[in-house]
Amino acid sequence: MSAHLATSASRRSFGAPRRRGSARKTLLGLLFLSPAIVLIATFTITPFAQAILLSFQSWDGVSPDTPFIGWKNYESVFKNEAFWASMQNVAVFALVGFFIGNGLAIAMAVAVNKVVRGKTFFRTVFYLPGVLSVVVVGLIFTSLFSPQSGVLNRLLDIVGLGAFQQNWLGDPALALPSVIAVFIWFHWGFGFLLFLAGLQDIPSELYEAAELDGARAWSKFRYITWPQLAPVTTIVSLLTLLAALQVFGTVQVLTNGGPGYHTMVPTLQIYAEAFTNHEYGSAAAMSVVFGGALVLLSLVQLAVSARRSRA
Repeated sequence: MSAHLATSASRRSFGAPRRRGSARKTLLGLLFLSPAIVLIATFTITPFAQAILLSFQSWDGVSPDTPFIGWKNYESVFKNEAFWASMQNVAVFALVGFFIGNGLAIAMAVAVNKVVRGKTFFRTVFYLPGVLSVVVVGLIFTSLFSPQSGVLNRLLDIVGLGAFQQNWLGDPALALPSVIAVFIWFHWGFGFLLFLAGLQDIPSELYEAAELDGARAWSKFRYITWPQLAPVTTIVSLLTLLAALQVFGTVQVLTNGGPGYHTMVPTLQIYAEAFTNHEYGSAAAMSVVFGGALVLLSLVQLAVSARRSRA
């Protein structure tokens, strides 16, 4: 009996300090995180909550009155053809950016990783477009795609392919692919750097063992490189999807959503609804619908990536 009491007392004496130490670490962690929590609450959570509240009101941006109108803004959003056209366009942005943009990034990362000299040069050159301003990129490609004096049409004429000259940003069939090409050129360098860093962390012994077993280039990529890059792929894929879905500046400078709504994207549509049409309640409803879609897609992407990494 006395031994049992002594054991219980010792467990309590050892357990209490551990609990106190754990609580102290939790409080210390929250203390260090408090500036970030305050910033997120102030600039992310609070504005989103205000947008949700505004989506149930009518406001022109000037009047002090913001009458509650219930679900009318959401009803108008679901009947807005321009908004749903922009959602379709941004879905194309996301798919092309995800597959072609990420495919280009990982292919170039694999190629540069095999280079013995000049890696710094390639890293700089491939990442350079991402350093430029969106306005500068827009002006460069507006000049490049100009139907009369554009460099691309002139080059086609010089090489004897004048029949392929096009109004790249004015033709409804070509405007969206042209803007997507600019977006990929502008953004793929960041994914390239992350993939290159991931490749340099893969142990060389894995490739040496595979070569001893007679594995070829594709087998080594499939069974070594690709699985080892799973964490990096998750990050790059999520960032690429979010960047494509939230594209704004590139479209605004190049086409401003035209011709018609063929290059309109949700962020630009929300901007026009608020600052051009002065329908802030409707714009808030659009932002809530679009923001909810982004959150849902991010959760699905993370769940799929987590399942693949566990497989």
